[in-house]
Amino acid sequence: MVHAHERRAAGGESAPRTAARDPERPRTPASALSTPRSEALRTLQRTAGNAAVARALAPAPEHAKDPQHLQRYAEGAAAHGFDKVSTHGGIAIRGRYEAYADADLITTAAHGLDAQEQVPITLERGAAVQAGERTLYRVLPVYKDAARAAAAVRAAGRSPEEAGHEPLRGDSAAQRGDKRAAYLRSLTDPPEVRQLVALTGRIVTALQARAEPRSSTVDGLRSETMKLAMATMGGGWIAARFPYPERAGREGLTDLAVIMPSLTADFLAGLPAVENQEAQVQELLITLPNDCKAAAAQLIGVPPDGGLSVRRDAPAVGENHFVDLTGAAADGWANHFAAVILRDGPDSLTYETAADRGSALQNGKSLGYFALYGRAGTDQSFDTVIRAQNLAYAERSAPPT
Repeated sequence: MVHAHERRAAGGESAPRTAARDPERPRTPASALSTPRSEALRTLQRTAGNAAVARALAPAPEHAKDPQHLQRYAEGAAAHGFDKVSTHGGIAIRGRYEAYADADLITTAAHGLDAQEQVPITLERGAAVQAGERTLYRVLPVYKDAARAAAAVRAAGRSPEEAGHEPLRGDSAAQRGDKRAAYLRSLTDPPEVRQLVALTGRIVTALQARAEPRSSTVDGLRSETMKLAMATMGGGWIAARFPYPERAGREGLTDLAVIMPSLTADFLAGLPAVENQEAQVQELLITLPNDCKAAAAQLIGVPPDGGLSVRRDAPAVGENHFVDLTGAAADGWANHFAAVILRDGPDSLTYETAADRGSALQNGKSLGYFALYGRAGTDQSFDTVIRAQNLAYAERSAPPT
């Protein structure tokens, strides 16, 4: 593939680069689990998984660095304003949220996705742009139908009404605009607020009952509270504020009744940042989770030839890139997944997410982004790019000595 800076005439100014975006899943150092909050972290692990523990051990968002975006290359007339162009010139990307491709490539990829029953998305063509003498079209990932969008929303544990904010095959430009406007309006009155209020009411009702609460009732409400806290505020908030040790009976309900107002208040306080982050996306994109494997599964399902955790040098459309980073860096990531939605010869266009501890939300349209990778074994291959970013992240995230 060709980068914008490589298309400059020889002797031109070297291209400035920003830091590479962060891949997925920081591994938790063993020493981090030997603190007084180890039991709380183990509870978090049981309830929300290892990724939640990793986020819990990370710096709080106000102290974290700005989210690292896709590596951006210098722009120049020869690059036609794009950041990366595929080797054969049929795919180009600009920033995180814009991908363009030849009309025939989009049609071929859409037919390939349509033929795979486990894949819920397909591609449509958006607005045309000129790349020199070549016409490329905006690549628009969309759900095949409303039923598949609703299934994806349910599987992610999101409110059913959010399915109405997802792009569907056949939507007109006006419909896409209306959905995006409705989505942005929904951020000012998110369904999570109603969920927090309802859960608080159930906790208070159980606390005020005359009979001693059953352990199953307390455990169930605690689990719901932790899951909702994870979905709204993340693991760092849980580790810092959840009461430890866990108490049973009325004491346990009292702890939950005390924590819910602060959870609700902190969530409401963060809404302006959520609105600002989501407003950066000018097109109606698919809402994706803040987790690369979950995003790949949402976009392409589970590939029949071994699943998502299979290394593929040249994954086909509807399959995924995967790299195992175990042991690659002491403070790096465990792995990374990226769904392939289009190909141009040796180059693959992916639509993916990468866990970002600085993100203002756990599910959003700003979390997904396009990336373009070259042939396996080259300096622009998926493995090479992600491994380099993993090392860079490990250096930045290593504890001070």
